[in-house]
Amino acid sequence: MILYSLGQLGWSILAGIIGTWLIYFYLPPEESGIQVAIPQGSVFMGVTIIGVIMGLATIINAVTDLWIANLSDRSRHRLGRRTPFMRRSALPCALLLVCIFIVPFQNQVHTINSFWLLLIIPIYYVAFTCYVIPYTALLGELGRSTEERIDLSTYISVTWFLGLILATFAPSIWETTMAVFDISKTASIQWTFGALAILAFILMLIPAYTIDETKYGSTNATSLDIKTSVKAVFKNRDFRYFLISELGYWFTNGFFQSSLVYYITVLAREKENHVGLIVTAVGVLSFMLYPLVNGLSKKYGKKKLMIVSFLFLIISFIYISFMGKLPFSGFLQLIPIIVLSAVPAAISGILPNAIIADCAVYDASQSGENKEALYFGVRSFLTKFGTALSVILLPTILAIGKSIENDSGIRISVIIAAVVALFSLLALLKYNEKKITSKVNATSDL
Repeated sequence: MILYSLGQLGWSILAGIIGTWLIYFYLPPEESGIQVAIPQGSVFMGVTIIGVIMGLATIINAVTDLWIANLSDRSRHRLGRRTPFMRRSALPCALLLVCIFIVPFQNQVHTINSFWLLLIIPIYYVAFTCYVIPYTALLGELGRSTEERIDLSTYISVTWFLGLILATFAPSIWETTMAVFDISKTASIQWTFGALAILAFILMLIPAYTIDETKYGSTNATSLDIKTSVKAVFKNRDFRYFLISELGYWFTNGFFQSSLVYYITVLAREKENHVGLIVTAVGVLSFMLYPLVNGLSKKYGKKKLMIVSFLFLIISFIYISFMGKLPFSGFLQLIPIIVLSAVPAAISGILPNAIIADCAVYDASQSGENKEALYFGVRSFLTKFGTALSVILLPTILAIGKSIENDSGIRISVIIAAVVALFSLLALLKYNEKKITSKVNATSDL
């Protein structure tokens, strides 16, 4: 479990860099000191260039998720169905992430820079998927019961947050780099992301080379092609409702993660390095809640806790919409974000993967076909579609106002996120957890 979770630590560093800093790096506030490299204006109907690029890249990647998942499920490699993919994709992930932040004409706004991102970002996402989909599919195989899958989800949730903390503390690293080497802020950011990418690469190799998949995993390849497998997955009615809730969650998560630096620097009027402090505080508090979430989910079920998660998420967005207008300091205004975010972070960090694994095991017990990777691939497809919508819409909304003088775009974005979270909660209510887990538990007993 420990070796497996270290891989999550590696790829969550990469995901944290992209999710937290990419839009900020290419659509920086005027006072940030970051060199602008691509046109900042809208392409059409208020949509920005970086929004179009990220949206297209995410949609392309979402489509490849299903293909890669099916390839993994059908693989008959002598080392297993998952780890060979992980070994081959770790290095491309790290290298391509660095390339995303180094454009051909770094010191000027140039159209070629936009085309560079349009080429590199989709390739990065495909390489990232080649690692993540097989990696997450292992969870359903390594955990032999719903309780073991909850425990394993808890482990990787811890390392996911540690990776996110490392990524969000990047400003502390690049500020030190600027001071020591006397280089520009843009260059120091690039060096920082390069160092973090090397660390991520090393961590991603650990489970790929240390876990004996033939011993701990399942080497039974499915016989279904991608079209038949996808149809079979979507026949699972309860999984469909869970997917709808996940679609909305990742839309709101994209808004929150990419906008956090704006909440801190614009609404609260604090420094960039407070991003790392806030994420660390959320992570520490959520870690403290992990044993409680683990125990309560085993006692009362995963669905009830997921409902609580969405309620806290909605309240947090409503609170953020009032930040900057409250009668106390900006730093104190950030504290409620920590408390309100820690609960959904703890719950959503552990339980969704366990729910997906349960649904995959339920499907296998009904059909006799092992499609674990495709379950995670379909979920990834829809969540990335939600993320694509967020990265297309967010820059457009932020363009309405993302400065201290005019913050209307930031405030509008959090209200939209709260409404989407509400609809996601309503979809989750339709998920029949009792039917899924009763069959899964009966299968594990056999």
